[in-house]
Amino acid sequence: MRVKILQIFFTILFFLTGAWLYYLQIIKGPFYSDLSFRNSIRLLNISAPRGNIYDRSGKLIAGNTLSFGVFIVPQETDDIDAEMEKLSGILGVSKSLLERNYKRNKTASFAPCELIRGVSKKAAILMKESRLDMPGVLIKEIPFRNYYYKEAFSHVVGYIGEIGPLELELLKPYGYNIKDMIGKDGIERFCDRMLRGKNGGMQVQVDNRGREVKVMSYRKPRSGKDVYLTLDTGLQKLVYNLFDGRKGAAIFMDPNNGEIFSLVSSPSYDPGGSLADAMRSKELPLLNRAIMGVYPPGSVFKLVTSMAALETKSIRPDTGFVCAGKLNIGKDEFSCWNKDGHGYVDLEKAIAWSCNVYFYHAGLLTGAERITEYANMSGLGRKTGIELFGESSGFVPSKEWKRQEKKQTWYPGDTANLSIGQGDLMVTPLQIAAVVASIANGGFLVRPHVLKPAGGAGLTNLNMEELKVAKENIGSIRRGMRKVIENLDGTGNRAASDIVSISAKTGTVQVGPGIIPHGWFVGFAPSVNPRICFAVFLENGGSGGDAPLDIAKSALEYWFGRHKND
Repeated sequence: MRVKILQIFFTILFFLTGAWLYYLQIIKGPFYSDLSFRNSIRLLNISAPRGNIYDRSGKLIAGNTLSFGVFIVPQETDDIDAEMEKLSGILGVSKSLLERNYKRNKTASFAPCELIRGVSKKAAILMKESRLDMPGVLIKEIPFRNYYYKEAFSHVVGYIGEIGPLELELLKPYGYNIKDMIGKDGIERFCDRMLRGKNGGMQVQVDNRGREVKVMSYRKPRSGKDVYLTLDTGLQKLVYNLFDGRKGAAIFMDPNNGEIFSLVSSPSYDPGGSLADAMRSKELPLLNRAIMGVYPPGSVFKLVTSMAALETKSIRPDTGFVCAGKLNIGKDEFSCWNKDGHGYVDLEKAIAWSCNVYFYHAGLLTGAERITEYANMSGLGRKTGIELFGESSGFVPSKEWKRQEKKQTWYPGDTANLSIGQGDLMVTPLQIAAVVASIANGGFLVRPHVLKPAGGAGLTNLNMEELKVAKENIGSIRRGMRKVIENLDGTGNRAASDIVSISAKTGTVQVGPGIIPHGWFVGFAPSVNPRICFAVFLENGGSGGDAPLDIAKSALEYWFGRHKND
């Protein structure tokens, strides 16, 4: 009897156990499976602070400020639509914006998807307090890039943006990942691998409400390295403001080592703002005219023609020609800008007065081949090698090029045009600054650079290339440039200053009937033992002796007013 009772008991117990297991595994199985799944491991990326960018004296140009980003993990969210509604109310942004960002940024159900960044600290605290109602929402600290001088430095410093598909494909072997922020232009791009540092991360266990249970592992992010530029903040801001939105570019540089004190392209853009408007603008603010823009050099090229003519002994410094306001070459008439003529002119007066007729004669005696040779030797027709992307090579025409590409013969008139910087010759403002530097330093072609070696070891090559130009010939050109300013009838006489002696060359480039010409003003200061050289260019800015001169003079007086005791 007792055995039978035990059999009945165990039979009932067996059926109860089976029924309970059936209930747990079959009826409630999906519930507990989901609960177990949510009590999961979450991988959180921790962004590394980007390195700072400083000017030559240690002033901060680009740095980081702490901001917050809102992310959502799709698989940990019961009702994404409801959570979007809550977030919209807390953040004060439209639900449609959050939905658009969700659709654009979602990669996988387990991966945190960015909804918005730049959230205030107050809003971040409110969301953290509401986490129990929004288990799939994450608040992450994100370093925000702050550009302290905005438009003034943008073409040198550049900007950062989210890595694109092609960039990711190229850079993935170097540790780059999807959604990384990378340098898109300027020094931000050139020094990206130095500036970006190395991201950290956490492996966190969370429960079914998205609450953190414990940190499984942690890797501390490694900050990026800082970078120092050769630019001077005060001069850079002044030159940018002097352009007042007009199209053009300016470079102020140490002629002895290529350190750039100021590189401005105008108009510009805010690297920390939205770039959509800049991309659509007809003014092309994203174009770095200092290194990308190519223009005819006009009369500033007469410095190269002078060099070629003197070195080939086609002329001597005291060789003179009579300018009657025009010169007939074959059946064509070539004019001087002074219709009344300059009379008898030697080299120094020709530079001071920018006499076209003198340089027609000098160019024809020298020949196109030798002018082209010295143009190439002076760095025209090739990139300078500055640490900025997108630099143009410019173009130096030749007889061979015209024969092969245009299927045309090179005529003496082509040589005359080349000798005064017109025709097919194209240069960048930076190339012209390098040419002027070689005259200022006595015959060395320096590589312009914006990175200080101390802040970017191994990133700059300061080699100087010695030009095969006699010192006395450079001296003759420099004396002519001094007379541009010091002679009462020099084309740049208005730049005469009580603060510093300036040697210069003006240039005016005709661009079409009824169109205001481009203007150049280039040179160096002081006239003896130069410490700074410059090239100022204004698109449709009129004569080089007008607005470009005013910009250069103001900048030089500011610079030497600060450094008069150096």
